[in-house]
Amino acid sequence: MTRPGRLAYGDGPPPAGFGSCGECPYLQAGHVRICHECASESFRPPNEPNCRICHQVLRGGELACSNRLCSDPQRAFEWTAVVGVKAGTLEQGVLRLKRGAYGWGMIFARIILGHLYTHPELVDEVDAIIPMPAYREPHQARKGNDHTGYVIERAILEDDEDLPFVLDPPLIEKTRATPRMRDTTSLIERQIAANELYAALRVPDPARVRGRRVMVYDDVFTAGSSLNAVAMRLKASGAVNVYGLTLARARWR
Repeated sequence: MTRPGRLAYGDGPPPAGFGSCGECPYLQAGHVRICHECASESFRPPNEPNCRICHQVLRGGELACSNRLCSDPQRAFEWTAVVGVKAGTLEQGVLRLKRGAYGWGMIFARIILGHLYTHPELVDEVDAIIPMPAYREPHQARKGNDHTGYVIERAILEDDEDLPFVLDPPLIEKTRATPRMRDTTSLIERQIAANELYAALRVPDPARVRGRRVMVYDDVFTAGSSLNAVAMRLKASGAVNVYGLTLARARWR
């Protein structure tokens, strides 16, 4: 039986494999589905059973997710879609992009495009797909520290199905630097960081948000505190629903 992954490149040579993308014959001219299918073969998928909100694994017969945000009646986002678990080559690629290996931005753009093309139901009711907002100094290039924005920028260039990406001008902005969520070690620290993030967010034109259903892309999702802060600010400006799109779901510490 021919695997679905073989359909993307037909009788051509096989892809080089996720992590060897620079040597791949499809790097420059291949369809995004090739990158998605190739990478998916090496991803660790979210295990079953998992939480329908955050996709963390339900362990030991749990009926409810141990992530407190998932059962919080004040949670502002609906759910996040997850491409893979933060492990192996995917985790290394995320770290390398943040350290300046910008080629990973194009690869991740193709992977999320392929994921959305493969699962169109995720965006059936979405009016706008935006990156997790990042603070940039005046005149600072997006490549400098806006990694999620750079992935969406690349996705717009590669997209051939007219997905509703919105990048410039942004629907929501981060007006100053705030503590990094990955540096927090407790629920209280995450709440403090989330409150500071919420206070730093600004919606320049609420009319562009009002009545819309927005999906927010981020490279890593752990507990959802950052996504929730962004969702709260978007809803305060009139957004109807907010969803997440996660490249790599972190495992519980």
